[in-house]
Amino acid sequence: SIADDGRELVTNGCLNLVDLAGSECVGKSGARDQRLREAGQINQSLLTLGRVITALTNAGSQHVPYRESKLTRLLQDSLGGKTLTTILACVSPSSDAVDETSSTLQYASQARAIYNT
Repeated sequence: SIADDGRELVTNGCLNLVDLAGSECVGKSGARDQRLREAGQINQSLLTLGRVITALTNAGSQHVPYRESKLTRLLQDSLGGKTLTTILACVSPSSDAVDETSSTLQYASQARAIYNT
C-alpha cells in the first residue's frame, strides 16, 4: 500500500503453527531410549512455556525467560510481541484424559490473559 506522503508501505506476516502435544506421560506411553529423551525435552519446553506465560501475565515480572528453550524463542513474537495470536486448545471428554485436559485448559486460560501494550 501507499502512505499519504507517497512512500510505499511494506507489511510483513509470519505464521507459526505449533502443536504442543500435551505433556508426554512416560508411564502411559512406555517410552524408552530415544523416545524417552524426546519426551523429556517436550516436557522441559512445556515447563519453560509455562514460565514465560506466567512472567507475561505477572505485572511485576522483570524477566521473561524466552531463551530457555527453542519453543519459547520461536514463539517470542507471538507471545510477547505485537502480533495477533490465536490459541486452539484441543481437549478430550475421556475420563482417562482429565489431567491432560485440565493442564491444556490452564495453559490456554493463562495465555489468554497475556496483554501486550
